[in-house]
Amino acid sequence: MKSLVLVVAGIVVALGGAGIVVPETLIGIGRHMVTPAGLYAAGALRIGIGLVLILAARQSRAPGMFRAIGALAFVAGLATPIFGVESAQARLNWEAAHLTILRFEGGLFVCLGTMIVSAILPAKT
Repeated sequence: MKSLVLVVAGIVVALGGAGIVVPETLIGIGRHMVTPAGLYAAGALRIGIGLVLILAARQSRAPGMFRAIGALAFVAGLATPIFGVESAQARLNWEAAHLTILRFEGGLFVCLGTMIVSAILPAKT
């Protein structure tokens, strides 16, 4: 399970880093994914990430944080296809117009991924 958590953390850090360094590219990729099938895939990924974090909570040094983040990701995954293509396009358009905020969000994702890694690895003594 720790390996899956490290993969999840890597995905979170990579997406966050892309949001900081190349937000325009991230927006472009997002525009290609804004289809009904793409939203279902994104929702499934979020649900998977949520389940991995919830199931790994007991093995971590921060089980409450893992459960909370996992629950948020799970609910976001369920909600992703419900909001639909128009809502996703509107969010992408807004973020494209506010790249500074997208970069800030990317920084938060890098911090979140780093916290996940530090909570799943054993403490140094």
